[in-house]
Amino acid sequence: MVTALPMAPAIRFHLSLNVTDLERSVAFYRTLFGCEPAKCRPDYAKFELDDPPLVLSLEPTSPGAGGALNHLGFRMPDSAALVAVQMRLEQAGIRTQRQEGVECCYARQTKFWVTDPDQTLWEFYTLDEDIAHRGAGQTREQMLP
Repeated sequence: MVTALPMAPAIRFHLSLNVTDLERSVAFYRTLFGCEPAKCRPDYAKFELDDPPLVLSLEPTSPGAGGALNHLGFRMPDSAALVAVQMRLEQAGIRTQRQEGVECCYARQTKFWVTDPDQTLWEFYTLDEDIAHRGAGQTREQMLP
């Protein structure tokens, strides 16, 4: 039997979209959600909603073959929860790619990546701290398990 991912209030669904016009997309999502972005930089924006618990990142990158979807994920409440999910997935035979202290999206994060059978990227991460610069991030090749 497969145990579902626990959906405690501290876990937030994460969706990252590639957008062709960041300013226009921020205006749209500001209206759609009825709130200001939690972060808004010339090269990145992020909305954090409580209801539903969502972290939406907007990446100013022209959509490629995969369309507007950059990646999906879950922000975990702490490192213990992150490790527990990673262990469960690895024990089930799903390969993961772990990254410690990555600086991306104006934050320092500890994370791991998995891909589904169609190569959709899923990110599981903890937010260690916000930082003042975008950070180097990672390439798709670095994210693939």
